[in-house]
Amino acid sequence: MADRKHMKKIREKRIEALEKQVEKHEEKIKNEQGRKDTTKDYWKKEIDKKFMKQIKHDECYLEENE
Repeated sequence: MADRKHMKKIREKRIEALEKQVEKHEEKIKNEQGRKDTTKDYWKKEIDKKFMKQIKHDECYLEENE
């Protein structure tokens, strides 16, 4: 039981951190000029590929274990 509570807390904190990271990436899309390896499409792909996928995975876990 304690493990589930601990994992729930971890997942909630990770969701918050990922949302902050998404905001930072969106700011970079708005403010920065693209370079060779960090274009605006790259930042959009990073948001979709890494962060949104992890947020969905964590939210599914939280829904299953309530």
